[in-house]
This record gives sequence, C-alpha cells and structure tokens, in this order.
Amino acid sequence: MIQPQTQKNTTPEKFLNRILEEAVQSRASDVHIESLAESLRVRFRVDGALQERYRQPLAEAEQLVTRIKAISDLDIASHLPQDGRFEFSVHLTEPAGDAANKFTAEASSGISNPPSQLAHALTSLFGGSGQSSLEHGVGEQGLEKDVLPQPTTDTKLHTRPAGMYVLNVRVSVFPTVYGDAVVLRLLNRSDMLIPLAKLGMAEEDLASVRDIIFHNYGMVLSTGPSGAGKSTTLYAILQELKNKEKNIVTLEDPVEFYFGDIRQTQIRPEQGLSYAVGMRSILRQDPDVLMIGEIRDHETAEYAMRASLVGRIVGSTIHSNSTIGTIARLIDMDVERSLVAYALSGIISQRLVRRICAACATAYTPDPLLVERLGLTSGTFQFRKGAGCQTCGGTGYSGRTGVYAVLRMDDNLRSLIVEHASMRTLQEYVQQSGAPSLLQRAAEKVASGETTVEEAVFVV
Repeated sequence: MIQPQTQKNTTPEKFLNRILEEAVQSRASDVHIESLAESLRVRFRVDGALQERYRQPLAEAEQLVTRIKAISDLDIASHLPQDGRFEFSVHLTEPAGDAANKFTAEASSGISNPPSQLAHALTSLFGGSGQSSLEHGVGEQGLEKDVLPQPTTDTKLHTRPAGMYVLNVRVSVFPTVYGDAVVLRLLNRSDMLIPLAKLGMAEEDLASVRDIIFHNYGMVLSTGPSGAGKSTTLYAILQELKNKEKNIVTLEDPVEFYFGDIRQTQIRPEQGLSYAVGMRSILRQDPDVLMIGEIRDHETAEYAMRASLVGRIVGSTIHSNSTIGTIARLIDMDVERSLVAYALSGIISQRLVRRICAACATAYTPDPLLVERLGLTSGTFQFRKGAGCQTCGGTGYSGRTGVYAVLRMDDNLRSLIVEHASMRTLQEYVQQSGAPSLLQRAAEKVASGETTVEEAVFVV
C-alpha cells in the first residue's frame, strides 16, 4: 500500500499544487482534505477506493483550506457549507528524446474553453513528471449570470495558449468539529469519454443497447448508485448517436465533459433553471436526441417520457438498484404506469468493478461461500487476484470496468406494468425471459480473470 507522506517547509500554495499534480498522475477522481483530531489528512479516490497520501500537522489545515477558498472565490471567514470551483491549467511539453511528457501548471483566471479531447492530454500525463503552480480560479459565487464555460469548436486538442490545457476542479467545503473538510472533484477526466464498445458490456448487451438507441424514438435509462459510471454511459451513447443530421441537446448538472458539436446546457437551480424548467421549453429547440443528466422528480420524468413518445430519443440517469427497481422508482414518482410502459425502450443497470493489476496477478483460492454466491464452481476456474506491487500502489487493482445488465422492454412486460402487476411478478417475468442479471455478468468478469471474487460480490 502507498504510505502517507509529510510535506515539510512548504507553503499552502506549493502544497496544493503538489496535491493536484499527484492527483492527475494517479488518475484520481476526487481529493479529500480532512481535518482530524490531531492531523490533516489528504486522500485520493482512485478506481473508486480512497487512498491516504499525506499526513500534515493540524495547524496547517486552516491555511490550506483558506487557500482553496480564495482561489474558488468562496467566503474565507464562513464556516458554513459552500460550493465553488477553480481551474487548473496544465502546460504540456515533449522534450526531444524523452518519451515521457512533462507538464507544468500555470496561472489561470476566468472561465476558459475546456478542451473537448482533454482525455488524450491527461492520458499522456500519467506517469510523467513536472512542476506546478496555481494562481487563481473561479468560484460558483463569482460566476456572472450570463457567463458559462464554452465548448471547443473542433475535435482536436484545444490550447490556450499553445500547449495549455484546462482541468476544471469542483470544490465542496463542509464544516466538521475539527475544522472544514474539502472535497475536490476533478472534472473533464480521461475516463469520461469512452466508446460504448469499450465500457465492458457483454456482446449481447452491447447489441441490445445499440438496437434500442438507433430507433427513432424511445427512452433509455442508466441506473445504479452514485459513482457507478452512469454519466460515462450516457456520453458513450451520445458518441454513438452524434452526426451532422441530428440536433442533440443536453441538460446537465454539472457538465462534466465538453463536446465541440453538441448543445450542452448547465442546470442552475439558484437562477431558476432546473431540470423541470428546462424540459418545459426544450422541445421548442427541435431536438432529435435529448440527454437529461438525472431524473429527480415527477415533473422531469413526465416531460422526458412524453418527449420520447412524440419522436425523440431520450437518455437519462436515475438512482435505483436494479432494472425492475427503476420501474418501481418511476411509479413511486407518480408517473402513470402506461407512460412508464410505452415511453421506456430499455433500462441499463450498472456497476463498476476494479480490474486485477496485470503486473502482479497471481492465482489464489477465494472463500467458497463467496464463490457459491456468484453461482460459480470452485474447481472449474482458476481464480486470480493482484498480489500488490508498485504499479498498482499495493492495492492489487489497476483501473475499472463496467458490469451491465440490460433490460429491453417487450409487449408482455408492458402489459404487466399497465395491468398493475406487482414488482415481484415483473422480476419473475424478467428472470424467466432469460435476461442475465448483474450478478451473472459480474460472475462472468470473475471467470474471465478481469476482477476478483471479493470485488464482484462487494460491488454487486
């Protein structure tokens, strides 16, 4: 495992730059800066799991948090929950004869053009070395009402100036008994834009999803807990649908990846632009494809479903534990059963599991009870796990892949929903139809050597 470090004789500015630099190199999605009883702890979320990286004296916590508040345009004196953001500008250089890219982060101010292909830029950073400096940022409270980040206009790497790339960092400050805790969410990450075929779907599920989205109308929902990769799945679907003959419009909160040729809208509830408000007028924009970041209430759900019935392809996410649970959630939102039955074309239930590190993979014997829970036979497969090495930071895992269960709506299922059949009856029908469950798909990942028994059972 990675041992936490202590940075000595450093300023808050240099320490924050160091944290951000290492977060990019480590493929971290979030950075947690926490004031504890006796120390300041910094942790990175890598592949869905938190890893401790730094332990500093508690006396340094206030200065570091103040620095973050200042560049995020937050109230430095306030100890109430606050949300903001700032920009981390990364300058890439490729020295002659040096295969590894080096980077330096330079000052950024104001809202700039986030690169539509930042994924490629960040991919070249991992494992690189460099120096960083961060001078200024833009917070939620400092944004002018009519100023929004603008997407790029082409598919090539966009620079500002030459060689400069911008990483957006979303900031959440929350008070605790020992001081403010800060979570930094790194947006426009390299894992946000993945082709549909590379998400980890079984061939059968991939074919089903493509068949669903290439109809002229209908709604597809991606469901799962927070952090299950639902937004990434929607972006992958948008890539499949994107062409010059389609008008694609999105409502998102936040916009996590910027396309150059798709009309994306940032939801701003504090200014009156909620999902429901956006859905009321979005059909006047003559869309062919709609993407709604999340179905949160009855009004948004009903508008989205009615839009799919009048000849639009609609994609969205919803928090639920399973495909049938999604139907139950919509009914619980007081959406008419007939609307649920005939607007929905399919539901994608998903989870993310960590991949076994290829550099230290080794055979092992897992707990027979866990193997039985997955429906596997211990003597049939050679199970693998990562022993832990420098490549994976001692975790035994490197990267993640998706586990998917796809439910396609058919006439029989629609009739059961309209006839007020119980959720148990719906679940039994799906099982009898032979549609693979999430647990079965997770077992397939274990059998193919992609993940461990423990990971599959824990996540699914």
